[in-house]
Amino acid sequence: MNNPQFPLPSSIESFINQDGFPCVGAKIALNKSQITTLDFKDIRSDSHNQDILSDIYRFIKNFNKDKKLYSSLVCTFKHSSLKDEKDFELVMWDKLQKLHNLDSKLYSWDKRVSCDPNDSQFSFSLGGEAFFIIGLSPYAQRKARRFKYPAIVFNLHSQFQVLKETNKFNALRERIRKNEEAFSGSPNPNLYDHGVVSEARQYSGRSVDNHWQCPFSTRSKK
Repeated sequence: MNNPQFPLPSSIESFINQDGFPCVGAKIALNKSQITTLDFKDIRSDSHNQDILSDIYRFIKNFNKDKKLYSSLVCTFKHSSLKDEKDFELVMWDKLQKLHNLDSKLYSWDKRVSCDPNDSQFSFSLGGEAFFIIGLSPYAQRKARRFKYPAIVFNLHSQFQVLKETNKFNALRERIRKNEEAFSGSPNPNLYDHGVVSEARQYSGRSVDNHWQCPFSTRSKK
C-alpha cells in the first residue's frame, strides 16, 4: 500500500488513544469494549461484501437487544492500494453502493431517513437501519480521519436518537467539534447538523464544494 511518509496509527485502539483525539463517543466506546473491528483485506474486492453485510446485521441485532450506546462497527481494509484522498472517497462509495445493492434484496431503506444522497434528511441504510458513516484513510487531510489503512466506521443513527431524547446529544456534539478544531488545527468545513445539508458530504472526510455529486444511487427492494 502506498502510504504517506509519516507514522500513522495502525490499530483502531491506537487511533482513538491519540492525545487530543476529538471523538468523545469513540473514547467511551473503546473504554466499554463496544467497538467491533473486522478486517476485509482489499476494499476494492467484492469477495467479502456478503461477509461485511452479515457482520453488520449481527451488529444491528446485538445493539437492538442490548441498547448499548456508543457502539461502532469498524471495517478495515489492510491490503488496499490508494492513490490519494479522492481515490479513497470513490472506493468507499463504491463499497457502500455494492453493500446497498445486496442489502436491497432483503431490506427496505430505513423510513426514518431519506434515501436520496442529495436530501438534507439522507442517511445511509443497511438492514433497515440508518447509519452515519465515517471514512478513514492514510491520505485524509483532517488529522481526525487519518488512519494507516482505509476503513469504514458504521454508527447507528438510533443511538444518536437516544442521546437526543436524554438531552445529551447537543453537548456531546459541541464538545467533539471543539476538540476536532483543536486536534486538526482548524474548523472542519464539512461539519453540519443533520437536516441542514446531506450528511453524505461528510462520510469520506474529504472537503467538498457545493458542486459535489454523491457517487451513489439507491434501488428498491426486490
